[in-house]
Amino acid sequence: MFHLWLFLHILGAIAAFGFGFYAPIFGMMTAKEPQHGNWYMRSAKRLSNVVIVPVAISMFITGTLLVMETGGMRRFEELWLGLSFVLYVIALLIVFLLQRPALNKVIALTEQPPGPDGPPAELADNVKKMQLYGVILLVLTIVIVGLMVWKPVL
Repeated sequence: MFHLWLFLHILGAIAAFGFGFYAPIFGMMTAKEPQHGNWYMRSAKRLSNVVIVPVAISMFITGTLLVMETGGMRRFEELWLGLSFVLYVIALLIVFLLQRPALNKVIALTEQPPGPDGPPAELADNVKKMQLYGVILLVLTIVIVGLMVWKPVL
């Protein structure tokens, strides 16, 4: 069963976190063509709801099954595994408590074309928040992958 759980865990990581590596490219493209911003944000939210979040949460299950298959809960005493789990929880908290509210705000603020004064200042503030959260999530993902691959003993 180990290989099945490992396969599903790695596949889940690719499906759940791969988009985060490409989102900045789409964001730059959207900045150059803001008329497509609302569509992009709505599609990113849909992708998050249908694929990214469910698969990211399923990684808790496959990760736990891997831990149980290879020594049980005492494995969380290994620094690399415990730290990876804590960073994973932090990443999910950032998504649900910070990034999603900012995304919902951006979607709401871009539902209508901007008026004669241009887009509201609140839009730029929320886009900057999303960019910051995206960078933090990307760094967390890279650190977690590094911990999983190298399993450092500190």
